[in-house]
Amino acid sequence: MSINNQSPVNGASRENEVEVPPQSFGSNVKEVKFGAFDHSGIPLEKEEWPVLIIGSSMVGMMTGLLLGYHGQILICFGSIRSVSFDRHPPSGLHPRAAGLNYRTVEVLRQLGLENEAKAESAKEFDIDAGMLIVERLVGGKVIAQVQENNPVEVKEVTPCTSWLWITQAMFEPLLRANAGKFGCTQLYGKLVVHYEEDEYGVLVVVQDTKTQEYKKYRAQYLVAADGNRSSARVKEGIELTGAGTLRNSVSIRIVGDLTRHLGTRSVHGVVYVLNPQISGGFRLENQGKTALVMVNRAGDKKEFPEGSVSAEEARKYVYELSGLPEDMDLEVQKCSYWTMTSYNADRLQSHGGRVLIAGDAAHTVPPTGGLGGNTGIGDAHNLAWKLAFVLKGLASRRLLDTYTQERQPVDAFAVDQATKRFYNRVDHVQPPLPEEGNLTVEIGYRYADGAMIGEEEDGGRRREPFEDPLTPSGTAGTRFPHAWLDAVEGEGGEHVSTLDLVRQKLVLVATEPESAWIAAAQEVSSGGPVAIDAYELHESSTPWRDATGVLREKAKLRAGEALLVRPDGFIAWRARAAETTGAAKTTASLVAQLQWALGRLLGRPLNDAGDRL
Repeated sequence: MSINNQSPVNGASRENEVEVPPQSFGSNVKEVKFGAFDHSGIPLEKEEWPVLIIGSSMVGMMTGLLLGYHGQILICFGSIRSVSFDRHPPSGLHPRAAGLNYRTVEVLRQLGLENEAKAESAKEFDIDAGMLIVERLVGGKVIAQVQENNPVEVKEVTPCTSWLWITQAMFEPLLRANAGKFGCTQLYGKLVVHYEEDEYGVLVVVQDTKTQEYKKYRAQYLVAADGNRSSARVKEGIELTGAGTLRNSVSIRIVGDLTRHLGTRSVHGVVYVLNPQISGGFRLENQGKTALVMVNRAGDKKEFPEGSVSAEEARKYVYELSGLPEDMDLEVQKCSYWTMTSYNADRLQSHGGRVLIAGDAAHTVPPTGGLGGNTGIGDAHNLAWKLAFVLKGLASRRLLDTYTQERQPVDAFAVDQATKRFYNRVDHVQPPLPEEGNLTVEIGYRYADGAMIGEEEDGGRRREPFEDPLTPSGTAGTRFPHAWLDAVEGEGGEHVSTLDLVRQKLVLVATEPESAWIAAAQEVSSGGPVAIDAYELHESSTPWRDATGVLREKAKLRAGEALLVRPDGFIAWRARAAETTGAAKTTASLVAQLQWALGRLLGRPLNDAGDRL
């Protein structure tokens, strides 16, 4: 959408547009190049917002919902309100991302949206839909049936035991419907044409794409979830590194009742087709009544640049991949061209610190492995609680510096794993490139440096950005392990996951009776601004009991130790046993240690009343 050059505002001309090579669906859109812009005549909205967001797609909306959720850290605190702007209308025809992995479902569980997302998914997909590789969709020989994860292993590491097959066109309306209770608003048909960062916040200029009118907004922070051709990333001089362009591809959206031809294949979320004539895949929806057809190769043709496939060719590709009778009535709704790329940003924050990027703006992830949107939601989950703590005065702005420290290496890991899966599954390189297991990639990623206090025995070594979640280490920077807890009689409910105890507050967990760390956490929480939920979880604890000591074993907790867990479910610190004797001395010593740890974590000292937040 162009900036109206009839506007009386100086500088609002087509000079502010830049052509960018296509990298995604809807690639025939010009991107705005942020530069000099005279906004002196544009009215400023009276209300200053805590956070404004560029992009109201999946990652932008999740950022808004998570901000609102984490803003509710105390009863006296309301949600952190945000507005997201998007130049496009709500979810378009092309379904785009389709799978929410286990970690993303855990995030939805924290928001209270897991069951709603499951119900939405079940409208069009089988909950056990997996991947199938065949010679043709109909009647073709089965080459492989891909079991992405062992169900027994999945139950061991997460309470969310199913991937959710759900397109963005299904998922985004669900998020919009829940936005109000988290204090976030999405505005569509609104193009961000300019922003300026200063010491106190960010000024954002927005144009209505229908009326061409402008408005100015002030916010303390700006989150740019503006896609893989991010104008904000370009403005901030953030560099991309990676394998680059992998393939120019075409996807074809078809409608037609395939069910009588598919049999049991209709329940599979993704069916790959591989034969000497053509290769591609079907993402089946609505039990086989609609599908997204991806073409990777047709004969010797592997590249499909913009506009290179006619309507007749599109139908031909569909029939060749499917094996359906050519007299069957199929509606080809749309062809979308997109460039599969593999990039990761070198940083996720402006030099001034008040502009942050997330999602595809921070990384372009090949679709193999379903890591793209899920990695973006991981960005949002990491960033939201930190912004909430800073905006509520519970942490210094230094906490936001850890966003790049933590997410950039993990995003790079996701990009690397998705790229290897592309070479192995689509290009079929020999020998295959080594991949980490799916559970490791989806749940086992870890933060090597950032808002945490590392273990002394690490000796300052930089750790890998992942571990096997089946053998968790319980060290700082890793995900707090899942274990089922039984409800003590009379408390209501049957069981909860340890992950369900992690909400908006920091959490301290000990796994032995009468832990001195629990008393220390309660004293720090009652006497200071940073609230801590403290739990003893062992064979005789109430209201939740770890009947077999699973958490103690998974977390590697020794006598006298405890774990401090962040609101995003990652371990911030392993609290060691007290070296003093006597109850009073022990509590005082542990209180001092905990205050020191909170100061390190949040970037503010809490060990003196005059320094409290």
